[in-house]
Amino acid sequence: MKKLIYKIKFLTIGLTLSASMQSCEKMLDLSPTTEYASRDYFASTSQAYAVLYGAYYQLQTAINQEFIYYGEARSDNVKFGGGSLSNNTLSVIQNALDGNLAYSDWGNFYSVIKQANLVIKKVPLMRERGINVRDADYNKLIGQALGLRALTYFYLVRIWGDVPLIIEPVEKETDLNVFKTPRIAKEIIYQQISTDLVRARALLPTTNANNMETRGMLTRGAIDAMQTDFYMWRNMPDSAIITSARLINAAGEPAYATYKLAELYNPNIDYRVSGNSIDNAPYSLMFTQGLSEESIFEVVFSFEDNNTSNIYGIYGNINAQFAARDELAGAFLDTDLRVLTNFRSSTQIYKFFPKTGFDQSTQNDKNVMIYRLSDVMLLRAEALNARNQRAQAFLLVNKIRERAGLTAIAAAEYEAYTEEEAQEVILTERQKELCFEGKRWFDLVRTGKAIEVMQPINGISDPNNLVWPINLNVIRQNPQIEQNEFYK
Repeated sequence: MKKLIYKIKFLTIGLTLSASMQSCEKMLDLSPTTEYASRDYFASTSQAYAVLYGAYYQLQTAINQEFIYYGEARSDNVKFGGGSLSNNTLSVIQNALDGNLAYSDWGNFYSVIKQANLVIKKVPLMRERGINVRDADYNKLIGQALGLRALTYFYLVRIWGDVPLIIEPVEKETDLNVFKTPRIAKEIIYQQISTDLVRARALLPTTNANNMETRGMLTRGAIDAMQTDFYMWRNMPDSAIITSARLINAAGEPAYATYKLAELYNPNIDYRVSGNSIDNAPYSLMFTQGLSEESIFEVVFSFEDNNTSNIYGIYGNINAQFAARDELAGAFLDTDLRVLTNFRSSTQIYKFFPKTGFDQSTQNDKNVMIYRLSDVMLLRAEALNARNQRAQAFLLVNKIRERAGLTAIAAAEYEAYTEEEAQEVILTERQKELCFEGKRWFDLVRTGKAIEVMQPINGISDPNNLVWPINLNVIRQNPQIEQNEFYK
């Protein structure tokens, strides 16, 4: 078995009552309870881990296909794929969002937060009650819960802007009304994210028990990546330089032995020659099999455990919801080996699937990549460029280009760039390297380029339109929630 799986077995009031995790080594199987936050439930370390695994399971649900709709579908990377059109796809591509869209509901994200809140509050109480929780387990439980809460709020604030801040768990079913709270300013959410990330980093190890858990669960490196992304979103390049340096040293190499760039260009292999399949390149395997050495954190799925990501159908077949925009597909040079990995036809997105021998019935379980090394390298390049450290920035850009089989950008060329020109080169490299992974829309928004780039494509012109509407069911259930201004 190659995947790390999180299973939920019992649900009450929208939260997991017990959970189990199945891997190659162990299976937790816990009895259900109607109030799993009670004294009687958090009675052992295994029960605490079960609730934590419930948070990972809820994260699977929250970004299963959603990472595409939130991070790609409103960007200049994709167009309608030509298959059976869904209302969700058409509305997002045409920037005709409204509160009836399924993806406008933030409920699955708050399910992650509810699970994390339980762990954060209840595990310390276990020690107060005399339950033996070893330091290593205590730190991993609290650290991962804090990191998951931070990651979830980071998604929420980027998608919807102001959102409710909930940091206390449900104690009883009758306590649900305490969550009927209004949205608060995103700056306060940012403070909570920052605090949680700092606390999480201090607690988490650099690796977990095995490769699956190291890349499928949060580690210190994952927090470093998340902090770098967060600081770039907040336009704080100095802080991003500090956090990214924990992952990437001054020579542009990984600071942790755990990570390295997956090989793509190989002078001894011509992948354009029949018989040399690009599917065998480590870079391609990073997406088709998952858990590569480049991966920092990804959400894992496994068909054999009835746990599928269902990306196929959104990408990957002739009836897919999305295909690559012609402009993006045409921007890759013929010598760029990422073309062979990203596409099976001129615009058919096949990044997550082998180009030959793919079995839809058994292999539709591709992992969702949250952070990988090249992502952080290019964020760091942006931050360095913002501080006029051009040579260090393009050292990183050139490593990504050379990995793809492209020539390096010469010093004479990048030294002649203005800061804005250099930023555009770096963002274009991010677009090519990370296309279809749920990054492009957020890059456009955080750099202030969303309207400039997207207005000619879908007519977006109002900054208030950059966030999503809030689902009408959310507003009906909580009258204190006010709809985002553009959608009133």
